[in-house]
Amino acid sequence: MKWVLLIIALALTFPLAEWLRRNPSHTPKLWMLVGFLPFQGFFHLYMAIDSWAGWPGYVKGAEFSLLDIIALALYLSVPSTRDPLPFRLPMALYFLATVLSALQANEPEAALFYPWQLARMFLVYAAVARGCADPRVAPALLKGMALGILLEAAVVVWQRFGLDMLQTPGTFVHQNLLGLISHLVVFPFFALLMAGRRGWLPPAVLLAGAVIQVLTTSRGTIGLAGFGYAAVFTLSAMRQWTSRKALVLVIGAAIVAVLTPLAMSSFEHRFAAEGPSTGGEYDEREAYKRVAAMMLSDHPLGIGANHYSAVSNGARYNDRAGVAQTDSSRAGNVHNIYWLTAAETGYPGLITLVFLLGSTLIVAFRCGWRYRGEERADLLLGLGVALLTVYIH
Repeated sequence: MKWVLLIIALALTFPLAEWLRRNPSHTPKLWMLVGFLPFQGFFHLYMAIDSWAGWPGYVKGAEFSLLDIIALALYLSVPSTRDPLPFRLPMALYFLATVLSALQANEPEAALFYPWQLARMFLVYAAVARGCADPRVAPALLKGMALGILLEAAVVVWQRFGLDMLQTPGTFVHQNLLGLISHLVVFPFFALLMAGRRGWLPPAVLLAGAVIQVLTTSRGTIGLAGFGYAAVFTLSAMRQWTSRKALVLVIGAAIVAVLTPLAMSSFEHRFAAEGPSTGGEYDEREAYKRVAAMMLSDHPLGIGANHYSAVSNGARYNDRAGVAQTDSSRAGNVHNIYWLTAAETGYPGLITLVFLLGSTLIVAFRCGWRYRGEERADLLLGLGVALLTVYIH
């Protein structure tokens, strides 16, 4: 049945692209859906062409989603342009590093699931980059993302006060992932608000984002959220000081005063549930880092993408690094993308990943600062701060 559904979905891609070319007025609606889809977790909107459900790695097959189909249709519906796709070189180098890591992998097919996931991500990126030549596309994407963050705020409030969850993940698998996603939405909207964007959506997104960040009860999320808000405000104030920005500062201080007791209460409940700490307590994150460091020392070219969990157990790295003897601990990955990339794809993967992340960050800040007086430039500064915050996180 899944193959029938996949064939039908792919067969509809080209008619959908043709329909969009003939009816361009409907294009923003589909772009808004693209912005919203990553946030919904209530429906199973993807399938695995090749499923490895029992694989301990983070990618469990060659997956294909509704978002991929929509992105492909949108990419095909946009007229071709002579402008080259930005960041092609760093993307290609990182992709190549992940593919080559399969040569070192115990299970090469499982290692290739990650490059397949990257290819899907690059498809969405290419569709967005090509589509943004239309001035209607970026606002539509932002609106979809805003609806997604409003949905997450409603879900975390229900999880915290209805289900009594101390750390709320929203529709995602973990609260830290929700915190990362919130940064990518909230800070661009904060930059737009500071630049003078009118309407109810920017302040609603900021309030929703603050609620989400507090209710995750994640020290990293809350601390880096504070850094991000301060960075966006400082950059915007350095460009031009206005009475609107003074008002934002006053209202922001009031919101912080209201949410601080809630944050403190959440942390008190969390630490009470975790029990008293001692100077010699077990630090799982550090144990995972020791595992990754040993892997990199033994395999400078990596153990293979999507292989950390399998190799950490199979080669007894977890035992040597002192990882706890529990199923959840032994099934986990190192909680640091740089160490994970280094362990799985070696120095080539780590270098090309940093090149890719750094390229986008430099362009966002450079162009955002250069083109003063344009709302798009403020949006780029907000995106730059969001990327920097996520990279640090």
